[in-house]
Amino acid sequence: MSETPAATKVLVQNLASTIGLQVSPNLEDDYTEMLSSGIAAMEKVVSMDDFLPTPELKRFPRKDVYRPSPQDNPFNAWATKATVKNANEEEAASGMLYGKTVVLKDNIALAGVPCEFGTSVFSDWVPTLDATVVTRILQAGGTITGKATWENFCAYGVSNTAAHGPVGNPYDKTRSSGGSSSGCGVLVCVGEADMAIGADQGGSIRIPASHVGIVGLKPTFGLVPYTGIISNEISVDHTGPMTRDVMDNALLLQVIAGVDGMDDRQIAGTPFPENVPKYYDLLHASRSAHALLSTAESSRFTATTPGETRKVRIGILKEGFEIPGMDGKVAECVRRAIKQLEDLGAEVVTVTVPEHLNGSLIGRVHRLTQSNNLLGRTSGTRQVYLTDLTEKIVPWSQEKFDKLFSNSAIGLIQGLYADKHYPQLHGKTHNLISKLRFEYDTAFRSVDILAMPTLPWVAKVLLPQDAPPLSHFKESFGLTGNTLPFNLTGHPALSIPCGMVSPPDGSDLKLPVGLQLVGQYFNELTLYKAALAWSDVYDWRQLLM
Repeated sequence: MSETPAATKVLVQNLASTIGLQVSPNLEDDYTEMLSSGIAAMEKVVSMDDFLPTPELKRFPRKDVYRPSPQDNPFNAWATKATVKNANEEEAASGMLYGKTVVLKDNIALAGVPCEFGTSVFSDWVPTLDATVVTRILQAGGTITGKATWENFCAYGVSNTAAHGPVGNPYDKTRSSGGSSSGCGVLVCVGEADMAIGADQGGSIRIPASHVGIVGLKPTFGLVPYTGIISNEISVDHTGPMTRDVMDNALLLQVIAGVDGMDDRQIAGTPFPENVPKYYDLLHASRSAHALLSTAESSRFTATTPGETRKVRIGILKEGFEIPGMDGKVAECVRRAIKQLEDLGAEVVTVTVPEHLNGSLIGRVHRLTQSNNLLGRTSGTRQVYLTDLTEKIVPWSQEKFDKLFSNSAIGLIQGLYADKHYPQLHGKTHNLISKLRFEYDTAFRSVDILAMPTLPWVAKVLLPQDAPPLSHFKESFGLTGNTLPFNLTGHPALSIPCGMVSPPDGSDLKLPVGLQLVGQYFNELTLYKAALAWSDVYDWRQLLM
């Protein structure tokens, strides 16, 4: 930490001049003394011991922590391997996740295990706390087997930005596995972990889920606490489960969801852990009763009688098929899956939300107004702040800046421009996000689920990491057209694989396609029911196009 300058009249005037102001000369003495008092108060608080949740290291010891060799890490999907589980085997055996292995995206704090953040801007951060999701997994008998590679500063949807190199797609290592939860998707796909916890601020769970053919859920905003997870933008932070099938996804969500009392991103309506729906049990019961495509309607967004049982209504989102760059074969594959849901008993209609096509634009500008995050400034939201990580990043130096991937570097520059020239822009994006949410909610008055492609195309061949920044930008532009809007509005969104198509580059290779199902707030169960009804009947790997 740099040496703190003493309060002087010159310092007072210099600070004021940074925003174009000047202190009246007759007030300089008073302001200098008050600044000195303020600096002294700051120094006292900085010198105090920080307060963070204490991890249960004896109950859940950390063992065998190491970075695997390239030979043992063929897709570069592992950041760090470790073994963390309940030392009391009998106690662990009573948990819902007993026998399950879970990998964490490498922005999730696991005490005593290095956290790389996908970058070389810093290289020595070892968290001293466990994220809430970590504690809940371990309490449920799960075994955490390590940290998965993710993209540089969690800022890209293509898997070629991590400091330790690209993360290859299991279907073709030269292609993207999606980002930023790239390693999570790959490790679950190839069976090196049963489950993963990803993080999603623009599609970062659903993009890799779609590209590698697994199930990925971005839950309702706040349903799963973000405590102890590195944040890029507080108002769109989501963390959630990535698994090979729907039932495991529901099981993991049931374990990690619910208020933790430390994160006020957990909005009104978020249940306490004991009140979290029993997603797994309810799915199993509906499956046994052949009632996956019916719903007991009790939503505040509809006028139907509470408890009424009827068909699940799926709305094909017209604009979701009009995203720039949409591959016709991807769109056709998704439409086929929706028709199959209709054949299984769902009611299917077409709905329109014109503002959907502006969602990614609003989201892009919203994120650009957040340069404060990279500068260590905080929002005032009550949560656990990872202050020791902030000290690794700030202040910025030329050496650190040069190590940033271009997407983060230009984001910082654009954000500084926005701060200077458009001070109203951040507030306006929040107003437009509210408008977008209300438009989706209007659509949910007539349907239970909105359906669309998760992504506009299948996995592309990776550009070299040192390709020009503009090439990276152009290659990925439009990727998050159907994912980012729901990070802004907070609606739950589930991606499931629904078939395989050939890429438009002429290759005969078949690659996974994702179907995205979006629901009302806290209505993850209906998304799971529709996804399970389809996947119980159809094997997506056999649905070739």
